[in-house]
Amino acid sequence: MIELEGGIGGLGLVSGQAALTYAIMTIAEAGDNIVSVGTLYGGIYNLFAHTLPQYGIHVRFADYRDPSGFQTLIDECTKAVYCESIGNPLGNVVDITALAEVAHKGGRTPDCR
Repeated sequence: MIELEGGIGGLGLVSGQAALTYAIMTIAEAGDNIVSVGTLYGGIYNLFAHTLPQYGIHVRFADYRDPSGFQTLIDECTKAVYCESIGNPLGNVVDITALAEVAHKGGRTPDCR
């Protein structure tokens, strides 16, 4: 798989939650934040709401039905915009195209550190 993607290395993890934790901890550090939909699998919600803040990585939650609502939560310390689509357990469908457009625009720019 590494050769197919042009990578130099790979990592296999046992679960999606482990993969997400690893990915977030790789790109974010204390003082950074993640913006996420609020409708999440319980384990991921607990990771975002309770565990990551212990490492100084804060998660800001927004309503998946209003992608423009994410705009005010994004700043220069936002390292990721996260959603589950189709969400678990609600089965909600996020408009990924609209959310990606908001994420690429960025948002407010206060000093976050």
